[in-house]
Amino acid sequence: MTASEITLRLSHLRQWMNEARLSAFVVPTTDPHNSEYTPAYWMCREWLTGFTGSAGTAVVTQTGAALWTDSRYFLQAEDQLAGTGITLMREGVDGVPTIAEWLNSQLPGDGSAVGFSAQVMSAEMAAATLSGLRADIGVQAVDADPFATLWQGRPALPATPLRVMPDSVAGESARSKLRQIFAAVRGYQPDADLVMVNDLSEIAWTLNMRADDIPYNPLFVAYLAIGEGHATLFTATERITPEAAEALAAAGVSTAPYDGWAACLDKLPKGAVIACPATMNMQVTTACTRMGLKVATVADWPIPLLKSMKNAAEQQGFREAMERDGVAMVRFLRRFYPAAAEGVLSEVKVDEWLTAMRAEEEGFVGLSFPTIAGYAAHGSIVHYEATPETDAPIAPKGLLLLDSGAQYDCGTTDITRTLAAGPLTDEERRAYTLVLKGHLALQHCRFPRGTTGLQLDTAARYAMWQAGYDFGHGTGHGVGHQLCVHEGPQQIRKNVRTCTLIPLVEGMTITDEPGIYAAGQFGVRIENTLLVVDGGETPYGRFLAFEPLTLCPYDLTPVCREMLSDVEVGWINAYHATVRERLLPRLTDEADRQWLISATEPIA
Repeated sequence: MTASEITLRLSHLRQWMNEARLSAFVVPTTDPHNSEYTPAYWMCREWLTGFTGSAGTAVVTQTGAALWTDSRYFLQAEDQLAGTGITLMREGVDGVPTIAEWLNSQLPGDGSAVGFSAQVMSAEMAAATLSGLRADIGVQAVDADPFATLWQGRPALPATPLRVMPDSVAGESARSKLRQIFAAVRGYQPDADLVMVNDLSEIAWTLNMRADDIPYNPLFVAYLAIGEGHATLFTATERITPEAAEALAAAGVSTAPYDGWAACLDKLPKGAVIACPATMNMQVTTACTRMGLKVATVADWPIPLLKSMKNAAEQQGFREAMERDGVAMVRFLRRFYPAAAEGVLSEVKVDEWLTAMRAEEEGFVGLSFPTIAGYAAHGSIVHYEATPETDAPIAPKGLLLLDSGAQYDCGTTDITRTLAAGPLTDEERRAYTLVLKGHLALQHCRFPRGTTGLQLDTAARYAMWQAGYDFGHGTGHGVGHQLCVHEGPQQIRKNVRTCTLIPLVEGMTITDEPGIYAAGQFGVRIENTLLVVDGGETPYGRFLAFEPLTLCPYDLTPVCREMLSDVEVGWINAYHATVRERLLPRLTDEADRQWLISATEPIA
């Protein structure tokens, strides 16, 4: 779109603001459900500004406009905002004002009001976004959606068909989960009459249903109200297949249109208590208040923890998904190395090859996130995604960082391998070996029950710290069971956050993905998805350990053997023996079988 089109859209929004008596309007990159990937219907910030990055907040006043985004998108935003009159605010750069500081400098005193859509912001998010705003500037959560009229040709709300996940795959019935959730919320809020859920992954997990409303995440747009012995699903009714209707009825779940939640809540007696997570959008919470209902925000929202502890059926689904994915990876790798030596590959071609091979596997649903194929300098950009404009040819030298994953009908995968396309520098080999050492150290940790991700993080960083290296991103995140590839509440990282203070427990999945990034030169990351398992009892208590779920050989050609201990070599050989044992029977092409046998030969 052109800069003049953006200028016109800003002008139309300002007219709407004037009618709504707002001095400023905040447009975040969110939807009512806090989705990691936003459905096209709610991509209002992108439509308004022309900036297509996945993170950013736009703020418009009657005389100006600005957009805040992080360092991943500085160059992209600068290019896309040129000529629009929107000022780029580089988050994290010294001297760049916060949203509140900028508004303080732009708005006059008494009578100014900052608005935002109540549908897409929670009270918690609004408070964080506008923290530091002057006391004489008003804040208004707006029920009306300005983009409903301003955005001509706005995409429709998604309504893909519901798919029922059998109880044999889910491991627990929807009816059982509903009872468990209501009881858990009552544990925190004993007088709760109704539990309102807006997180789409929580709804899909609870009801054992999936769909395709969200890119990369097999979810469907909905709200879920859970009472004692009953529940109501609010979603597009046309998506409810006969199989889904039967499953919902069996679970005691009635259905209503997506926007029917307000009419349902309005039937409750005055004073009824509605329990919500802190991330519930203000459209729901303010509506409840207007209806005379009491909103109880549950700080220790129980569903993420319940969802994170995979039962036996879910664990087995992960193992099956990893075998399918491992086969696709082996088939890809066998073809990658000779093609790289010939210099006929590019980053986009790597993505296309690997996606096509995954698509041939049984139960493939789609990718679990956009493939990161970063060659050489692009590998040092942590969240790099190759496009036709940035696509780099892969020369027969250097490193390719390949971070990818898939959704299968039985589980979700997330794997990173860094591959040698040819000869390497000493620094590339050293960095690769340090990352592998950290990856192995974390993967083989045995730790007392109650240990948190903050405590475990040091295992992955210790070797590189001693050599003077570090990395800025987290070391591990949970992975959903045929759900979102990024799942909480647990994380492994060096920063003190709520997610890093949550103890790991049996059944949780967690990734193990340390890295080293030499800006403008190369990047290294190695990642397996792990399962937390029982580590046995000692006189000092119950211990936990990790089972590697991911099945794919490490590239050993970059390894500095003298930097590995005999114990680490034993770990690699044992892992490779497991990979060979599990994947070899599933490979039908003799060339693939021979490649796997060679790639998993023990090293001395």
